[in-house]
Amino acid sequence: MPHSQESFYNDVFLTLKEYIQQSADADSVIKVNTPAELEKLIPELDEKGVDGGAIVQEIKTLLATSVRTIHPLFLNQLFGGLDPAAWAGEVTSSLLNPTMATFEIAPALTIIEKRLVSRLNRLVNFHGGEGIMVTGGSNSNLLAMLCARTHFNPSIRQTGFSHNRSRVYVSAEAHYSFDKAANITGIGTQNLILVPCNGRGEMIPEELERIITADLRDGFTPIMVGATLGTTVLGAFDPLKEIARICEAYKIWLHVDAAWGGGAFFAPKLRHLLDGIGQADSVTFDAHKTLGTPLVTSFFLTKHRGILKNANRGGGSEYLFHEYDNSDWDTGTYSLQCGRRADALKLWLLWRSHGTQGLIKRTEHLLELAAYATKEIQGNPKFKLIHSNYLNVCFQVHSSRDRENLNTFTLKVRNALVKEGKALVNYAQRPDGTVFLRLVFPNHQTEKANVAELLKLIEETAERIDLLER
Repeated sequence: MPHSQESFYNDVFLTLKEYIQQSADADSVIKVNTPAELEKLIPELDEKGVDGGAIVQEIKTLLATSVRTIHPLFLNQLFGGLDPAAWAGEVTSSLLNPTMATFEIAPALTIIEKRLVSRLNRLVNFHGGEGIMVTGGSNSNLLAMLCARTHFNPSIRQTGFSHNRSRVYVSAEAHYSFDKAANITGIGTQNLILVPCNGRGEMIPEELERIITADLRDGFTPIMVGATLGTTVLGAFDPLKEIARICEAYKIWLHVDAAWGGGAFFAPKLRHLLDGIGQADSVTFDAHKTLGTPLVTSFFLTKHRGILKNANRGGGSEYLFHEYDNSDWDTGTYSLQCGRRADALKLWLLWRSHGTQGLIKRTEHLLELAAYATKEIQGNPKFKLIHSNYLNVCFQVHSSRDRENLNTFTLKVRNALVKEGKALVNYAQRPDGTVFLRLVFPNHQTEKANVAELLKLIEETAERIDLLER
């Protein structure tokens, strides 16, 4: 290796190492810059190129101006934190840079992905099933709808819909990706039916059955129900057992979106929430959410062996999917993608590092954080708890001025937090107009002391806003 190249690698990894070491104690999640300021900081593309020193400096600029998602007070999205083993998997898979299309180009990595799929299938009681890694929970939900469509009518991939009277049912709290999937699969967004939820955000089975029977009477064909384990806003778990009974009675494909709620797979105290999951036809699971792997580490699991190839087959045999000794191991023939990253290595090395008991312990830690936050919020007159379930804690912030609207003031506090950059917490709005902070706990770097620090920061921010607006 030439000295200059060796020096470049050393400088890059030293820069990354320093960033990681500093993140836990950094005084902010992000140093906020305006788009105009960032436009000045980020150089234009150059006709002649730049040397390694300039590249290292640019990496430092990017690190300094980006959100520290590994910071313990990054609690904004349903991911966060840094696990060394999982990060090593990310770096290694990027260096190897295979495509997961064939065993020939990714032999060991194919074995690893298949083992993970098999292990996860056993967790959801899909013995003898199959699965594939995808580019995110949204694409997993899309693949579920595609499989349900194929299961209903295997020839539809050739013929398309001659007339579309198909129906798909999800809860009113389900992820917006189902709407996109209904568009892409040709089912149509008007045929995606939102089933009412109770006050806890759970799908009401009686309402589901009522809507299905009405649709059947009107000549529609129900082809899929999408239940959710861990809704994005409220962390609600749909009652799978009752929903599964309905799907079985009407012969409808049951898909379970456990992208967020899949943490329950590694939490013995939550196993009761998974009752009925083995009766489902497919499941979405995102390891980058609750297990702490880097984005993206997503799985589509199904009990129906062969359905993936039937739903996705077509093309590639003339140059890619050859007949050879190990062609049965090729995964590209049942993937929506051709080029596909070796994302399995991130979860594999994390699981190898911690063991199953370690993953359980990590998940229980997140649940303890959510319980601690709930208790602290309930005990603080400055806060109003709206909802607490799973890893989601939703609350409003009181102003000392009685006339201040709770919704407006809570949003002011959140916006002030974002501008200061010391912590990132998202907010949500309910259909009735209620605005609240949505505090979520996917970050394994977060400790109870960080939660206490965050709540104090929110309280102090509220007091400062009150003083300024008197």
